Amino acid sequence: MIAGAIWGLFNVGFAMILSFGPSLLVERGWTVAAAGSAISLALWISAVSVPLGGVLADRTRRPLTLVVVGSFLLALLLALLTRSSAVITIVVSLGLVSGQPAGPIMSLPARVLAPQTRAIGMGIFLTVFYAAMMLGPVIAGRLASWTGSAAAALDLGALVVLVCPLLVWLFERIAENRPQPA
Repeated sequence: MIAGAIWGLFNVGFAMILSFGPSLLVERGWTVAAAGSAISLALWISAVSVPLGGVLADRTRRPLTLVVVGSFLLALLLALLTRSSAVITIVVSLGLVSGQPAGPIMSLPARVLAPQTRAIGMGIFLTVFYAAMMLGPVIAGRLASWTGSAAAALDLGALVVLVCPLLVWLFERIAENRPQPA
């Protein structure tokens, strides 16, 4: 459940870029086409950064450090996007940072689930992930409507991503006290 929450909250933060980033830029005077094109850079670049993150996690042998650092950087960049005019630099950086923790996060369930419980464990992992991905954008949308700005949704994304390092710490404490799966 904790691994699913990490994956879900991290993805909620990333989803804020794609869901509310274009609206933020339109609020700043960008055309809809230019705003969508600029924000889409994050998605395209993240497709490259996912395997890069796997390579870094394997080479450094510190996958959870990659998750923690990636979470802090993603939160920082989300907050900067709402407060800076350096949009393209921030969006490219978001793409580079956001994909790297994916592999290490997805490997968390295998660290604690034995083969005989892996199917139900992955079902729970994905249920928590999907619940976060269902609720996060709804809450962010209501917050954006209430405040009158898409910036509120991106700031919420930054806040939920900051929960991930705490959950990584909790996951590690629990995993240390469990027998390793065969």
